[in-house]
Amino acid sequence: MEKTANKRLVFIDTETGGVIPEKHSLLSIGLVIWDADQGIIGKQEYFIKSARYVVTQEAKRINKFKRLHHNMIAEDAASVINKMIDYCQSFFPDNIAIPLAGHNIQFDVGFLKVLFKKNNRSFGQYFSHRMIDTYSVYKTIVLSGVIEENIDSSANAFSYFNIRVDERHDALSDCIATVELYEKLIRLIQK
Repeated sequence: MEKTANKRLVFIDTETGGVIPEKHSLLSIGLVIWDADQGIIGKQEYFIKSARYVVTQEAKRINKFKRLHHNMIAEDAASVINKMIDYCQSFFPDNIAIPLAGHNIQFDVGFLKVLFKKNNRSFGQYFSHRMIDTYSVYKTIVLSGVIEENIDSSANAFSYFNIRVDERHDALSDCIATVELYEKLIRLIQK
């Protein structure tokens, strides 16, 4: 019988101060624990405090970033890392490398790897190098001819599948919507 943890994924989404992980600030991380049999079984959002935020004007507009408010709800990076690892491991008790999923996930993982490195932690010690990208799944379905509309952004994919996002460009809301997108893609494949 397949172990429960093997049917689970951790979906991630980040909100950032720009597009360059080594330069721009990581502002928040949304995590959703998804189980193939049960759906969403856990969700959490973390806000990262920084002594110096590097946020582009475009990122401020998109994320509605307000430093004062952010600092009131944010925690230092080391605490966020510890809480994130503890939370994820509580759903993966067999000490497996935790599998990640997301939309354009390499972007989010790039920022997480920099966060871990800056805090002298090993990202690879906890998280698998194998990831599921909903963009790749979607693109595969398009190329197979099941869907004719080629959609490159998560916003367009959410719209195409009538997925409602509570608050766009909020890490947790976007993460929940990505889980819904993944479930719809799975149902398409099953047909």
